[in-house]
Amino acid sequence: MHNNKLIILLKSFERREMTRFLEFSHSPYFNKHEGVQALIAYLSTIFPDFSERRCHREVIFRELFPGQPHVQSQLALLFTYASRLAEQFLAIEQLEEEPQNQELLLLRRLRARQQYKRYEKALKAAEEQARQAAFRDSNWYYHKYQLATEADYFYTLTAERRTDSSLEQKQLALDHFYLAEKLRDACEMEVRSHILKLHYAHPLAEWAVQEVERELETYSQEPAIAMYYRLYRMISEGETTRYFEARQALEDYQAFLPAPELKAIYNYLQNYCIQQINKGEEAFLKEIFRLYQAQLDRELLLESGHLSEWHYKNIVTTALRLQEMQWVQQFIEAFREKLPPEVRDNAYRFNLASFYYAARQYSEVLRLLTQVEYSDLRYNLGAKALLLRTYYDLEEYEALHSLTESFKQYLHRNKLMADLRRQGYYNLFMLTRRAAQLRSNLDYFSTDRSRKELQKLQESITRAGAIFNKGWLLEKVEELVEMLRS
Repeated sequence: MHNNKLIILLKSFERREMTRFLEFSHSPYFNKHEGVQALIAYLSTIFPDFSERRCHREVIFRELFPGQPHVQSQLALLFTYASRLAEQFLAIEQLEEEPQNQELLLLRRLRARQQYKRYEKALKAAEEQARQAAFRDSNWYYHKYQLATEADYFYTLTAERRTDSSLEQKQLALDHFYLAEKLRDACEMEVRSHILKLHYAHPLAEWAVQEVERELETYSQEPAIAMYYRLYRMISEGETTRYFEARQALEDYQAFLPAPELKAIYNYLQNYCIQQINKGEEAFLKEIFRLYQAQLDRELLLESGHLSEWHYKNIVTTALRLQEMQWVQQFIEAFREKLPPEVRDNAYRFNLASFYYAARQYSEVLRLLTQVEYSDLRYNLGAKALLLRTYYDLEEYEALHSLTESFKQYLHRNKLMADLRRQGYYNLFMLTRRAAQLRSNLDYFSTDRSRKELQKLQESITRAGAIFNKGWLLEKVEELVEMLRS
């Protein structure tokens, strides 16, 4: 039973939600079935341990019907009813988080009952709430449109001879909602068309862009429209000036946009920075670092209070490339407890090892890498690459040679690794071994031979294609060049 659809759903609950669901199931307005109440009470008691030992059908049946012979159909029916109740509970919980939708539902009910005085009062209150709302995203425009629609219904029903702007407000809100949504979707279509090599048909996207440009000063007062207009220009045109315009727009409008919207916007900006960095525009390292810092300050990178181990690693890597040594050391320690518990120690040790490598404290690197668990492919590869670089810098050539040999075997055995990743790491290890062999023999080779070997190595790097940690390898090759000059 631990794979039952109700159990799978309950596994996603937090303790507070499970307690509320238990209370919900005992509300006679929503559920009068005592068997369902008993089932949910038992599941709440064992939450979150939904193991087979505690969720086996016979175990649950004995708990609910002590002393009775097992009837599976009877138990299955309770699970079906409880599962439907759980879905109803989630829908109501969601409605609790959306007071604007509660307002609209109330207005429709009052209008249907012709409770016009109460309706008018509720409508004015809802309109005032919308005016005072902190956020101005596309959902806000849509809510304004719905309220204006209700106001227009009210005007039609009461048939009062008075000036009324509700129809005009309805159309204005609808236009703003359409433009905000159209531009947001146009941004995503542009991104996906490049990633997936697809062509999306969105003929009105250019119209939306031209419409905003035509009245740019007016639309600059509408945060969601102005923000996504700038992003679309950045993504579709790729000019660096467009990036800085979009970044400035974010600074201007972020107070009016909710967290989910901001996360998506920061992601667009980060992806642009990554593209520029991959083209060799090192200045964008500072830009992406600035974006990371802004998101950390606003806690936009946290999910359920936790920072993803890969956000943690990317931030450390970026800060180290910028030589922000004091900042990154403080970050590694400050956010250790924010990491998900199941990966906390591994992520912390690996990233601290990266810091110590940058600080040239190689003994600490070796100590920490022996404590990293290699069950995750990405940690395995990353740790081995870091160990390779450490051996090279320590001039531990025998250890480096042994590592590259064992790594070749590892790549051969691992059939599930993507070809690009396999080739990138293979090239790093084999070319680093050649660089190490050359460096160890500089005192024994003639200068002419060393230069020829170095030239061959440089040509191999040029032809190799994907190479992970290529910047580091090129730096080491440049050191060899300087050694031969001296």
